[in-house]
Amino acid sequence: MYTIDPQTWSYIVLVFGIMGLVLYVLVTCVLVLALVYGKFVFYRKSEPLLEADEAPGVSIIKPLMGLDPLLEDNLESHFKLKYSKFELLFCVHDDDDPAINLVEKLTERYPKVETRMFIGGQAGIINPMVTNMAPAYNAAAYNYVWISSSRVKVSTEVILDLASKLQKPDVGLVHQIPFVTDQSGFGAAIEKIYFGSAMARYYVSINALGLCCMTGMSYMFKKTVLEECNGLVWYGRYLAEDFFLAGNIHRAGYKIVLSSYPAQQNVASPTVKGFITRMVRWMRLRINALTIVTVVIEPSIDCFPLGLWGAWCFHEFFGINPYLFMTIHITFWIIRDYLQLLQLQNTKLTFSLLYFIIAWTVRELLQTMTVFLSLLKPHEIKWGKRTYYVQCGGQTQIISDKSAMHL
Repeated sequence: MYTIDPQTWSYIVLVFGIMGLVLYVLVTCVLVLALVYGKFVFYRKSEPLLEADEAPGVSIIKPLMGLDPLLEDNLESHFKLKYSKFELLFCVHDDDDPAINLVEKLTERYPKVETRMFIGGQAGIINPMVTNMAPAYNAAAYNYVWISSSRVKVSTEVILDLASKLQKPDVGLVHQIPFVTDQSGFGAAIEKIYFGSAMARYYVSINALGLCCMTGMSYMFKKTVLEECNGLVWYGRYLAEDFFLAGNIHRAGYKIVLSSYPAQQNVASPTVKGFITRMVRWMRLRINALTIVTVVIEPSIDCFPLGLWGAWCFHEFFGINPYLFMTIHITFWIIRDYLQLLQLQNTKLTFSLLYFIIAWTVRELLQTMTVFLSLLKPHEIKWGKRTYYVQCGGQTQIISDKSAMHL
């Protein structure tokens, strides 16, 4: 039986310890960077647009599927935008989708807003959202295209910020960091803490470093730029179309810029179960797009795993009590995350600091469950009535389509 001699073991411990120390210091710097950068970015007015008659027109694409208790509120916020030139392009997959009647009602309420409805999507595309949006994208009247998911509630400040940042010749895409509106319940608190602190930790800092990190919840781009990078339909072969789309735009030499305003997801009655399901789906997408980052790096830089590794390292090298270290470590993370959340909230939170600490702790522990569930079937993703098989590299196949069984 092979045994490791003491000297070899000491080298292993040394390397493992140095790796832990370096990682801990780097992550701490990243966390501080996110907090500092957020202070100077969020809710800051951008450079003014051109004169009203010269302001770039915007085509707003809204993919829809079914009704949600707050969908009317979300859609109406788009009709209320105070912007000189924009059109609303609504997309549904079926002509019996109940969202059609809602759009028609809003169109009658706001007759001066230019709207068009696209039904049926475009055949031959794997990604259901791209399928839905493709006809609207092809028919967009303006070069500035804003993709805004059905769960997002917007304001005039948002469209002005996106369009003004996109005016610069070297900017190809402007995106919003996902956040949520105030809703009641523990599930709502979990979601708000995740998007406002856990996700923001690295999302904000990566953007601060000028690297490419975005989600497809709400983003505006120049159609001419995307056409240089194969066009929207080409990305329909991926479920994570936003990741590959933004990556190609960035590699083409264009900047990916973070908006000053978070994307306000406005969904009624969010639950912890729904949150876990969504996180598992997102993690499986990342596993197949960025395998090493998602499986190895991400779990190691979460609060508790990193804290345990750091506590061991600082004890081995500096003799610091690991219990004291973990106490200071967790306290720092809670304070930092709370301050980051306040930045994105920009108003008073609807729950107390104690409630935040409890929900924050549960969210951190749920991350372990999310990783475990994601690794059980890492290539299988259920989205709506379809089940997909996602290969490493992102390309996707449909393995089950319950909607087709009813046609």
